[in-house]
Amino acid sequence: MVKNLFISVISQKEANRGSVEFQVFSFTNKIRRLTSHLELHRKDYLSQRGLRKTLGKRQRLLSYLAKKNRQFMEELIRGKPMNVPATREDLMIVNMGPHHPSMHGVLRLIITLDGEDVIDCEPILGYLHRGMEKIAENRTIIQYLPYVTRWDYLATMFTEAITVNAPEQLGNIQVPKRASYIRVIMLELSRIASHLLWLGPFMADIGAQTPFFYIFRERELVYDLFEAATGMRMMHNYFRIGGVAADLPYGWIDKFEGVGIIGVEEAINWGLSGPMLRASGIQWDLRKVDRYECYDEFDWEVQWQKEGDSLSRYLVRIGEMMESIKIIQQALEGIPGGPYENLEIRCFDRVRNPELNDFDYRFISKKPSPTFELSKQELYVRVEAPKGELGVFLIGDQNVFPWRWKIRPPGFINLQILPQLLIGEMIIDTPEVQDINSFSRLEYLKEVYGMIWVLVPIFTPVLGITIGVLAIVWLEREISAGIQQRIGPEYAGPLGILQALADGTKLLFKENLLPSRGDTRLFSIGPSIAVISILLSYLIIPFGSNLVLSDLNIGVFLWIAISSIAPIGLLMSGYGSNNKYSFLGGLRAAAQSISYEIPLTLCVLSISLRAILDIVEAQSKYGFWGWNLWRQPIGFIVFLISSLAECERLPFDLPEAEEELVAGYQTEYSGIKFGLFYVASYLNLLVSSLFVTVLYLGGWDLSIPYIFVPEFFEINKAGEVFGTTIGIFITLAKTYLFLFIPITTRWTLPRLRMDQLLNLGWKFLLPISLDIHDMFPMVTGFMNYGQQTVRAARYIGQSFMITLSHANRLPVTIQYPYEKLITSERFRGRIHFEFDKCIACEVCVRVCPIDLPVVDWKLETDIRKKQLLNYSIDFGICIFCGNCVEYCPTNCLSMTEEYELSTYDRHELNYNQISLGRLPMSVIDDYTIRTILNSPQITSE
Repeated sequence: MVKNLFISVISQKEANRGSVEFQVFSFTNKIRRLTSHLELHRKDYLSQRGLRKTLGKRQRLLSYLAKKNRQFMEELIRGKPMNVPATREDLMIVNMGPHHPSMHGVLRLIITLDGEDVIDCEPILGYLHRGMEKIAENRTIIQYLPYVTRWDYLATMFTEAITVNAPEQLGNIQVPKRASYIRVIMLELSRIASHLLWLGPFMADIGAQTPFFYIFRERELVYDLFEAATGMRMMHNYFRIGGVAADLPYGWIDKFEGVGIIGVEEAINWGLSGPMLRASGIQWDLRKVDRYECYDEFDWEVQWQKEGDSLSRYLVRIGEMMESIKIIQQALEGIPGGPYENLEIRCFDRVRNPELNDFDYRFISKKPSPTFELSKQELYVRVEAPKGELGVFLIGDQNVFPWRWKIRPPGFINLQILPQLLIGEMIIDTPEVQDINSFSRLEYLKEVYGMIWVLVPIFTPVLGITIGVLAIVWLEREISAGIQQRIGPEYAGPLGILQALADGTKLLFKENLLPSRGDTRLFSIGPSIAVISILLSYLIIPFGSNLVLSDLNIGVFLWIAISSIAPIGLLMSGYGSNNKYSFLGGLRAAAQSISYEIPLTLCVLSISLRAILDIVEAQSKYGFWGWNLWRQPIGFIVFLISSLAECERLPFDLPEAEEELVAGYQTEYSGIKFGLFYVASYLNLLVSSLFVTVLYLGGWDLSIPYIFVPEFFEINKAGEVFGTTIGIFITLAKTYLFLFIPITTRWTLPRLRMDQLLNLGWKFLLPISLDIHDMFPMVTGFMNYGQQTVRAARYIGQSFMITLSHANRLPVTIQYPYEKLITSERFRGRIHFEFDKCIACEVCVRVCPIDLPVVDWKLETDIRKKQLLNYSIDFGICIFCGNCVEYCPTNCLSMTEEYELSTYDRHELNYNQISLGRLPMSVIDDYTIRTILNSPQITSE
């Protein structure tokens, strides 16, 4: 019924070709043509695929239109019908990925928008497909193990586990208890590391930047344990058939709500697994269901939620990390002794008479033979990976290579539901002298002298403002570095104070690009208007009792009027870019600025009806307790929030966030024009802090309790020049102390969505600012949002406590190469080769995943013994899996701690036996060995 209605409407109005209805009509005609074509050409698989895609798109559009039509009818039933003028509804198609920052090069989304609502989404996958299944069918299990860690960089232990579990079940191999405990510990540590790396970018996507650094700090602790046990931080190659590669080293053990809802039936029908399934109310965890390894020996609970939204999936992952810690603690306390690998897996050896140079030639080694065959069976093996069910379907054919190896990746399956989740949501839910008297003695330079003194009053404020902005940028970088436990700028000048100036100079010399079909005049004028409108605000700021550039009687309202010009510059910038995304971003930025100008104006209405100098004098009459901060605390809070929104600072930096996605008014800008927008942001932040100091913090008044102020520094008793200097110093000191609040807020709170941002401005701050002098309406307004206000205040307080508690801690980052990492004893770096020990058995070649070592030898027929001629390894290709070292029967290969192998010449990375035989740098640097090597006896020899 709905479909026929829309199609009949479209047949009458085909001019609106951008509407949703016309898209449905065109899809219907396309389906008819494809159906007629397939009746004659039934084996045209490409047309069949196109038909399925078109049917899916049309069905999603019909679902959206049915929902939209139903909402419209309900609104008509509740109210009186009105004659609404017909508007043209053009669809907007947005391409996100695969080069988008949030796509990471592996996913592309083609999103169809109706305004800001997502009505269709087509995910395109497969950008990282590298034929892993076919590689497995042409490698032995030992050769293939180093590959599997590339399936999922975040859960490498799980990919190794599923690779060895399949042949273990084919051969009915028992894993020793100690090896099983070690596996469980490694798997749960990998689960924690995977969830942490999900949580960090998730928080960064919603604007919370600081937790990203905290999470990486904790994740590095897990990777330190991995490196100590396996020798590598990510590509471990640790699991083996029948156990693990090595025992644990000595001392190792001591060492959003209502968004994207998925129902129970939907989760099951789409084949979801992992946290996405458990967040929809289904208690399904393969560790409980299949009881693999030794999970049934530990006390832990399956984490699940009922709501099925993004907040539930967040809570499930947080809970799983807590449960993983419980499992690891129990495993560490109860880990038994015994072997770490089942050495009886020689039953897999192929029964064939070995020859000298045959592939099956084996030596008595410290490890079992890597050449075993898989029995003629088929089975499906699965584990509970961090993202869900990771499975492998394996078919053996009495060969050392698998006949079929099919991978079931959890992320690929879970992404299938993405179009259904996005439909109906907003896109924001989906990224710094020569003596002047000589001039007076020259008669012909008197005019130049006079012109310079005319320009001094102009350049002095500009220079002061520039220095002030550079100081804010440097201060913000230092504060953020302290909060995030990292090293801030420190090499560009003392303490890095010249870094901001260097960044500005770099933008100054960058190329300015102009859109080909944009409005060049509007495109060039927009950034200038944004900066000039803010610079004019400095005219009325009193820096001292006798220092104000323009003492006007209209007070702070001139600042509000001038700052209202800035949104015009944003609109001009977006419109002049000839980019619909930029124009949409400019509209949003202007809407945000206008929404918060009104409460900002109203909250200072009573204190700004006099001259701005009189405001400071009125506060200084009563000392510290006469500051307007104590007279109007609610007004101060509203002014603070509104000023942060005006400056587009977190949590109100939605325009910057849109620039990272697909929109943003400065998307098409580059060079100095791009830098002007950020200069305008910091200029606005400085002028807002100055107004807070003047309006609420007493300006240049220094009457602070419990702080003794000598009479020498009292402005009223000092001279005119000295008193003005003291007033400027006190005003700027208060301003920069207040700047700690917006800077700390930026690195503490997450970002607000557009709807949340507008609701906060119009529905919360505006009523409070209207009734700021009448306590009863103000209290009533707080009661309407009582629970939300208390909850938000509690969360904000907890967030500030966390970030401020980290400010005094030492940084965890290092400066390379001045501070080098100390690697573990098992670190897999450059390979060291001992020529005299090698017997040219070529086992290293057979176990290498890419047949990398080159062994040249000749056979001495008299004694039937191989003589090694040359041995080389190309480190430009080597993945440092350690198989050659592990399976070498004579221990002629070993891994060193050297990890600096960069070179300007590609061929220099191909090491021969002489380069491979060089002692490691850690050994050469040892004082005892260096003394022995430099002794006279060795030198004479």
